[in-house]
Amino acid sequence: MNILAKLLSLEPELLVALGGDADLTEQYLSSVLVVELVVELEQYFGLMIDDEDLLTENVSTIRKIGELISKYKEMQPSKE
Repeated sequence: MNILAKLLSLEPELLVALGGDADLTEQYLSSVLVVELVVELEQYFGLMIDDEDLLTENVSTIRKIGELISKYKEMQPSKE
């Protein structure tokens, strides 16, 4: 959530207040910021998000961002 707050120049409390299903593209998330967000998420979580998932709709809410991250974390091989 801190990544998103930083990128959108918003206080983390405001993002929490918006809720997990608030559409971030309506007021905050431009197409340029979508690309920046995906890059930040890839770097922070050590993921490589496939091109077919690089859609604004996949990061339009906090819940969808979490689902996208979870999907790719589950796909990573176990480090055992």
